[in-house]
Amino acid sequence: MKIAIQGTKTFNDYTIFLRAVGTAMSSMTPDDKEFTIFSAGPMQINSFGMEFSNISERSLKARGIRIKLVKVPPSWIKDNIHEIDYLAYFSKPKEPLSDLVDYAEAKDIEVGVYRY
Repeated sequence: MKIAIQGTKTFNDYTIFLRAVGTAMSSMTPDDKEFTIFSAGPMQINSFGMEFSNISERSLKARGIRIKLVKVPPSWIKDNIHEIDYLAYFSKPKEPLSDLVDYAEAKDIEVGVYRY
């Protein structure tokens, strides 16, 4: 499974981030052997992704699932949107969505918007 994550500079709630990644992981099929996170930033979102992958690596490896995090620019996600299974976007209430969210929805990619 391949997910993309992006957020705003003001988002800072790790528990909400965990909920989003858990939602994405719940849609994994039994034959998925790799969980790849493409992080389009900003720095706090990249840090959350790195922390999650480091903490989860051992338990996922025991179940035969490899996890990795790849930092990419938003333009890379747009260019490779057909490879993404899920997009999670993080922001505080009343902040605008990124154009990446609209683009993913237009391409029929499952999008989760987490505003807290």
